[in-house]
Amino acid sequence: MFEIAVDVGGTFADFIVRDRQGGVFTVKVPSSHENPMEPIVRGLTELAQRFDLSIEEFLGLTDKFIHGTTVGINALLQGQGAKTALITTEGFRDALELRRSRLAEQWDFRVALPPVLVPRHLRIGLRERMDYQGVSIKTADRAQIKEIAEFLRQEGVESVAVCLLFACRNPEHELVFKEHLQAFLPEVFVTLSSELSSQLGEYERTTTTVLNARLSPVLSTYLQDLRSYLRDKGLQVPILIAQNNGGLTDLIQASKRAVHTLFSGPAGGVKGGWALAREQEFSELVVGDMGGTSFDVSLIRQGKMEVTPQAEIAGYPVQLPMLDIHTVGAGGGSIAWLDKGGMLRVGPHSAGANPGPACYGLGGQEPTITDAALIMGLLDGSNFLGGRMPLDIELACEAVEKKVAHPLGLSVPEAAYAIYQVALSLMADAVYLMTVKKGYDPRSFVLAAVGGALPLFATALAERVGIQQVVVPELAPVFCAQGLHHARFQLEVLRSLYEVLGEVPSPSWNQVILELQSQANQELSRLGVCADQREYVWSADLKYPDQHHEINVDIQGDVTGQEVWLQLDTGFHEAHQRLYGYSQPEKSLILVNLRLLAQEKERSLQSRLGLRAGWGNTKDIQIYEKSTTLSKTNEVHSVYLQGAFQDVKIFGWQDLEMGMHLQGPALIIKEFTTILIEQNWQAELDQVRNLIIKIGKDGR
Repeated sequence: MFEIAVDVGGTFADFIVRDRQGGVFTVKVPSSHENPMEPIVRGLTELAQRFDLSIEEFLGLTDKFIHGTTVGINALLQGQGAKTALITTEGFRDALELRRSRLAEQWDFRVALPPVLVPRHLRIGLRERMDYQGVSIKTADRAQIKEIAEFLRQEGVESVAVCLLFACRNPEHELVFKEHLQAFLPEVFVTLSSELSSQLGEYERTTTTVLNARLSPVLSTYLQDLRSYLRDKGLQVPILIAQNNGGLTDLIQASKRAVHTLFSGPAGGVKGGWALAREQEFSELVVGDMGGTSFDVSLIRQGKMEVTPQAEIAGYPVQLPMLDIHTVGAGGGSIAWLDKGGMLRVGPHSAGANPGPACYGLGGQEPTITDAALIMGLLDGSNFLGGRMPLDIELACEAVEKKVAHPLGLSVPEAAYAIYQVALSLMADAVYLMTVKKGYDPRSFVLAAVGGALPLFATALAERVGIQQVVVPELAPVFCAQGLHHARFQLEVLRSLYEVLGEVPSPSWNQVILELQSQANQELSRLGVCADQREYVWSADLKYPDQHHEINVDIQGDVTGQEVWLQLDTGFHEAHQRLYGYSQPEKSLILVNLRLLAQEKERSLQSRLGLRAGWGNTKDIQIYEKSTTLSKTNEVHSVYLQGAFQDVKIFGWQDLEMGMHLQGPALIIKEFTTILIEQNWQAELDQVRNLIIKIGKDGR
């Protein structure tokens, strides 16, 4: 009867429940880093009360439970995790510390490097060797493995990362080591690089493996506690976990593959943007998601989500495919501060949910973006979170005065506006990085303003980067949770080939295709995806012989056909030209990896709003909000914009009707967000209650 999606972010946890009558219910509660289970319990309890049910009755009627989690990324950022050892090929244990000999800031030799995740005495060289083609030269000695196991036991090691040289070409030595080690230490968690990231790149592969070994026990404990609690409360269906690639997996895989969930929540936002672009027929969409901790930017282009084969998180490379999301520390709780030169900065540090911004009244002393917005009159302090969390403007003024206004010789409203503008600049830079730097013209995009905070910045951000249309979806404040409803089972497998791209496929090409498809099918079968519900997307990573980086090229049509080589050659040169402004078609190419994305076929989307897949009727869908204090249509409120206070009209979201035109400046108050329509922008609701905002008095 119910389908629940839960996205636990850094500051708030968002809940969306859909029932079979087309009703959609939303809840937002503060997160808790100390006890990640607490917001889950609070949110589900509040949702059950909405239906006049006990939590046991509510969960007993639940057909699907999807969860986006930040447990893994929070543990990484806070330096937490299991005590981990690293097993490498003898002579290579310092690869983790040598890194790539590249500086994060090219001209700054003082930039601090992220801490090495495994101390040197826990990095152990195994006497074995595999050559670059995956041919075994020397096998490991079982006696040495026993010695290693005894040492790890004495050191109290909880998790082991195994990354042997060229295991990506032949995993045999890693598999043998794991078998013997677990015979001696069955309680220790073991991560093999060949099972996690089977591609070339020793440092990246090692770091990814170590991250997974450190974080998986933490995530596993949380997920097991969550499963036990929900089962005890009546949940009878499996818990599904969102992954970095926008797909779903089950608890078994998520518990063993924590690095696949680092961007679990933000991936839901990208998935929601993908659905929104399809439903609204936007060919190019920038998804801007601003919550309490960060501002995330992603792109939807030609109906597809942008994917990157590798990302960097907290300074560590993660060699796994994930949705291409750029994050900056500009959320509602991001702290404003002055650097040594007296320049105003915003973020990346956040006040979080507790103590949170100064205006929360929970003991926070630092000025934040939320404090600035409250001072500027952009937030209704009496109606924050639907009136359940009133804000104290005096505390906000005190923090801004002490930390920003007085040191800079500004009035409090001027300082608040400066904080707003610095945050806006950070967001504009992030949008430029994801568009202009990739060869895309931002003027051809529509901006989807989602998250609880971005609608306050949306029109100003769009105007700064040249975007002429903004859409604020009906469920913008809980958009990541909403996007999880569109996710499906998904996994990617690959094979490192590293061969010259000739005129026709090599003899082993078809054999590799069969092996990858068999591997993917085995996992999809375990997840319960029927054969007729599977689809496959093939792609390849290629590069010029003298390059260090690859470009991923999609393969259209028959992957076993003779023309596939020509398609890869043409596609690579076109992509290289777009990304870097030149190409060298006279050069041969190196085929580095073959990738297979295997996924469950999408369900039909009957609702243009994207809330229900195959349930109910579009006209029957209703959004239920708890607040009853939003009726402020045509009231006038003073807001600090453009260096002075000015009167703007205030509208309640529930008072808006389809076809009603709103001319900026204006504020629209919704239960979990406030939308600012600046001067020269015009807004109206479309037929499914998305707010469409266009520049110009006539909306053009």
